[in-house]
Amino acid sequence: MGYMAFSPLANGFLTGNVHKGMRAGFDGAAGDYRANMPQFTDANIERSQALLDMLVGMATAHGVSVPQLSLAWMICKKPWLVPIPGSRKAERIAQNAVAGDVTLSADEISRIDTALGGMDLEVFGGNAAAK
Repeated sequence: MGYMAFSPLANGFLTGNVHKGMRAGFDGAAGDYRANMPQFTDANIERSQALLDMLVGMATAHGVSVPQLSLAWMICKKPWLVPIPGSRKAERIAQNAVAGDVTLSADEISRIDTALGGMDLEVFGGNAAAK
């Protein structure tokens, strides 16, 4: 039996492209629901900067993108989990598929788990640290 991860890239939060002030850009895009998501507030982005920086460093060390690393973390952590990231672009889907070829060590998985577990980050649907 397998499970699917809902929004495995956290609606773009785990792409490595998060920065303060970006929520305002969502407001200008008609129908972009991320404008109302708490993880994109400047305060939450600031609180999560250490995690985001760590993910960028790990992705660089593996020669992959941050989304590929984030998906690989889920796959390596729980092989029966099937992350299915949404995308509007075919090239993103092809890029995300590379995540299945990335192997993270138990230490790397633990570092990500520890960073996420110690965060008080509000996300759409609840508090990330409580999950």
